[in-house]
Order: sequence, then structure tokens, then C-alpha cells
Amino acid sequence: MNMDHRSSIRVAVTYPVRVSCDSMVGQGTLINLSGPGCAVETTLPVQPGDYLELHVMAPDQARPLTVGLAKVRWATEQKAGIEFIRVRRDEQNRLQRLIGQVLEASAVEADADGCELTAA
Repeated sequence: MNMDHRSSIRVAVTYPVRVSCDSMVGQGTLINLSGPGCAVETTLPVQPGDYLELHVMAPDQARPLTVGLAKVRWATEQKAGIEFIRVRRDEQNRLQRLIGQVLEASAVEADADGCELTAA
């Protein structure tokens, strides 16, 4: 039995992200997001233990969501699991609101796709 022991909600997204690591800067796509971290698809050659700065271009946001310090926890050829280490309080609030909006939108979509209303 496959049980997920994460303590926070993780949502699937597809947001452009700019990834900075030492002197390298690259682009990628955020593929999932939670309060403590995310997963990114990128061609930037990151390794577990690397420290990054992320700028997430989420929809309906006037400016990128910035994660000042993050650590690569795992990496494959084009994907990386990233833990957020330092996120300013206002950015953390934006992050939580964004996750809530994604959850709300997916609940509305699921409701519209799978529910029939019947009259008794």
C-alpha cells in the first residue's frame, strides 16, 4: 500500500519559474506546489544539496512569487524536488493564498464534472 506521509497539501500546477543557482540562471516549469516546497521541471543542471532562488510567475499575480532560499532535495535529469528554506512572510502569505485558489478552482471543476443535481 502506497501511503503519502506529507504533512501539507500539494497541488498540481504549471507555472513558469526562473531558477537561480550560484552564477547560473535558467527557466523551468513548476509542476507541483505546497507550503514547504515544490517540484520543478528544468534543464538547469541542479544537484541535491544545491541552494536556489526561485521566481514563480503564477497567473493573476502582479509580480513573481519569490522564494529567497530553497534547497534541492532530489533531482533527475530534468526534474527537481525543492524545499523552501527562506520565504518572506508576505511571500509566504501569497503562497498560501495561491494554493487555496488552486484547491478552490479544482474543487469547483470536480463539482462541475462529476455531480448531477436531482430533485426529490
